[in-house]
Amino acid sequence: MKRLYNCVKHLIYLGLLALVLPNMAFADITIRMLTWEGYSPDDQVAKFQSLMQKKHNITVKMEITYISSADEYFDNIRRGKVDIIVPSHNIIKDERYKLLSKNLILPINLNIVTNYSKLLPSLQNASYATKGKKVYNVPLVHGPYGLAYNTAKFSTPPDSWNVFWDESHKGKYAISSDYSEANIYLAALAEGFKKNELTDISKLSSPAIINRLAVLIKNAGVLWEGVDSVKDFQDKDFGAAWGFSFPALLEKGQTWKMATPKEGTTGWVDGHSITNAVENKPMHKKITEEWINFSISDEYQLEVIVKGIGSAPVNIAIKSKLTEKEVATFHLDEPDYFEKNIILWPTLNTRQRNLFKNIWNDALTKSKTM
Repeated sequence: MKRLYNCVKHLIYLGLLALVLPNMAFADITIRMLTWEGYSPDDQVAKFQSLMQKKHNITVKMEITYISSADEYFDNIRRGKVDIIVPSHNIIKDERYKLLSKNLILPINLNIVTNYSKLLPSLQNASYATKGKKVYNVPLVHGPYGLAYNTAKFSTPPDSWNVFWDESHKGKYAISSDYSEANIYLAALAEGFKKNELTDISKLSSPAIINRLAVLIKNAGVLWEGVDSVKDFQDKDFGAAWGFSFPALLEKGQTWKMATPKEGTTGWVDGHSITNAVENKPMHKKITEEWINFSISDEYQLEVIVKGIGSAPVNIAIKSKLTEKEVATFHLDEPDYFEKNIILWPTLNTRQRNLFKNIWNDALTKSKTM
């Protein structure tokens, strides 16, 4: 009888435990993220933390560090010091970092990232982000290394990259100083290279490309670093830019837009990946996936990506929430614009990367003697 009593008591205890556990809070969770400045503003982080408190009864602390170089991702992954990174598309399968081959990033559970279906179709299950049938990176934002122009300086938008070699604009444009590969692509397109020739080592080694780059550097009014800013572009005629400076330039009374050069435009996609630091921490992994889902929600894409940094959203469901001007700016009324007009930066192998470095250095040297 006593044995039966103890058995019943144990069952009652288990039943009560089952009722109580769902309402118990887990221990506080800290998520460590390395990202680019502007991608995770404080107000949105606070909203996410509140959402997790209500949804999972968890206090989430977000430790966010802004980086200046993609190399910082990999140093921290290998030391187990980061849970979420935001690499560009051409980094994910870069042979230098072995993110996939060494299992440094984890497959993402799309059952949690339910907003994935709202993404631009050409960005879903992209080859650079997948291995087998698993997704390892979810896009957050995309954009061009584009031909930006000051509308006050042009009656009609420039339609070719060759505008950079028009002597009348000498000293009146800006280009990146640290994204040399993007400048080489720019020069190659102006020279008449096709999309599939941008990494052709034999063609890129030609004196014509080095000469083009030397002139491009010599005649630039500004060689900007990191991201384009107001001080770099204010009062210039045009330049090569991400477009992050456009909102601030507008506040200064200058309207800048992106042109559509006939040769095409190279571009990038930045997205979230989850590191192996949370591989054996199921709740941490779930929260990282909740963050990814939050970052591609309608509100986040509208407030942070469109209105915050003035860049192109990956969530196309927000079209109805944008002005006609914004829809036109980001070509959301042209379903195939991205696929037809944006040439995603290729993932370079070691030989190609070394060649690009040599080409740029040769052009820098030559520009000083012109």
